[in-house]
Amino acid sequence: MLAGMMAFMIVSGIESEMNLRYLEINRLLPSEIFAGISFKMGYLIRNPRNESDRLVLKDISKVRVEKLQRQETQILYADLTLPRRGKVQLGTVTIFTTYPYGLFEKSITFPVQKEILVFPEPLLCNPSLTSGTNDSGGGKAKDSLSHVRPYVPGDPLSMVVWKKQHHGLISRVFEGGAGMSGVVVLMPGPDLEQKLSWATYLISELYRLGNPFGLVLNGLYSGIASSRTHKIDIFMHLALAQEIHQPSPEVIPSDARIIYI
Repeated sequence: MLAGMMAFMIVSGIESEMNLRYLEINRLLPSEIFAGISFKMGYLIRNPRNESDRLVLKDISKVRVEKLQRQETQILYADLTLPRRGKVQLGTVTIFTTYPYGLFEKSITFPVQKEILVFPEPLLCNPSLTSGTNDSGGGKAKDSLSHVRPYVPGDPLSMVVWKKQHHGLISRVFEGGAGMSGVVVLMPGPDLEQKLSWATYLISELYRLGNPFGLVLNGLYSGIASSRTHKIDIFMHLALAQEIHQPSPEVIPSDARIIYI
């Protein structure tokens, strides 16, 4: 009887070991991750030689794989939220199994460490707009109401005219808003995280509207462009910012639409 029990345990261990052997895994990361906003972390898992059953993938969260056929590639997703901006180190990924009899738990660890950058959480704001560093541009120093139009998904709620809901939702449109380049200038203040979040929101809105945009942060001037690469480069500077100093006047362009926050 003892020999039979020992043989049963050995067979269970061998089958469990074969269930994990030859597994391959890679993370699939989105190109933009924002603090406080849920995103999907993807995992590409494959076993080129064996079938695998009852797997549990453990990373920041857990994902179950009921069955993986031989040479089949599965893509799994987990909903995650990272609370803070900045650099985040992703560690190893471990896969557990209790196959075949549920008596023991075996695991295998994959060295897929990776450092990612989490951008600030975008927060809605309504900043003051000027036409230049000295209000010397060709437009007005402050935007004024031009007209109203039907509400478009994505319009800031502060621009919605709630008193006219019987006409359907409509939004205010301000002069100088469309087609103007915008340079976000961060000024010193008590709440660093809030200012970085406001800047992230404004850059996102300018990019969404197709307007050229730029950033002034301390001694940095990003230049003005409207590409996605330019947007992500700005988000990287915002994600890594440790403090905000008074910007140097010489780095602030005098001929662009300035957005002070």
